[in-house]
Amino acid sequence: MKYMQGSEKEKNELNGFIVIDKPKGPTSHQVDYWVRQILGVNEVGHIGTLDPEVTGVLVMAIGKAAKLIDVAHEQPKEYVSVMRLYADVPRDLLDKVFDQYHGPIYQLPPVKSAVARNLRIRTIYDLDIMETDGRLVLFRVKCESGTYIRTLCQDLGLTLGCGAQMADLRRTSTGVFKEGDAVTLQYLKDSLTLKNKGNTKFFDKIFLPLDYLFKDYPKVIVKKSSIWNIAHGSDLYPGGIKAILGKPQKGDRVAVMSENNELLGTGHMLVSYDAIRDLKVVDFDRVIVENPQNPPGNKSNKKKEMEKRRR
Repeated sequence: MKYMQGSEKEKNELNGFIVIDKPKGPTSHQVDYWVRQILGVNEVGHIGTLDPEVTGVLVMAIGKAAKLIDVAHEQPKEYVSVMRLYADVPRDLLDKVFDQYHGPIYQLPPVKSAVARNLRIRTIYDLDIMETDGRLVLFRVKCESGTYIRTLCQDLGLTLGCGAQMADLRRTSTGVFKEGDAVTLQYLKDSLTLKNKGNTKFFDKIFLPLDYLFKDYPKVIVKKSSIWNIAHGSDLYPGGIKAILGKPQKGDRVAVMSENNELLGTGHMLVSYDAIRDLKVVDFDRVIVENPQNPPGNKSNKKKEMEKRRR
């Protein structure tokens, strides 16, 4: 028998992610509002704000997924951008300067930004020129969350000695959420209409479950008897673990899952997978599971189950 977490009402709520292909024009918060209206839910947030003129991957966190927004920000983002140079620049100089912008870089957020204008370090994982056309440079960048591409273009222009500005920008991925997962708001609305008429395949394809965020992470599978304790703030000790998938090292983020493949929470390993002894194993920073008031096997639970059967 499948172990039920929370009430039947909670099981019918929407908890997961939808990737919207944001068009030019609206703000990210406007997209939040429209998704909230289409789905008829209260809790909707986005992962990584896009300016009104920027298009592409805007991941919407629905229901309990909103608790995972900060975790999603740990994953890198990818963009395709067009940079306009203020003067002609030889290709060999372009290549040389782009090669310099790999690894940690200093950035000062733009004047019009949602954060304080303090100098900070962000990491550029990949920066590749795709095509040039006169003074226009099409490039792809994979970077740490919180990197400002507009500022990156300005800094590249300063290093080149001619000046530059961002002419266009599209986000192609946010961590595990890719451009191929993205749908328009109209598609979301149409798929929900079909779902309400009994055809769920289109909506089910675009609605990604909570654990999708952790598909590339190591996982700690816990015993059914430990779920109630986790939901009520207990630490996770070796005795509550059924299996570990992957080889997480001390400090690595892991997803904590039930035997039924339901996401219970997430945190960091306090020991490496091959050095587990008697101390607690995972330091939780997010607990997703919500349980009944009484643990499995509690007399009160048994009494309620008997009364339910009599009805």
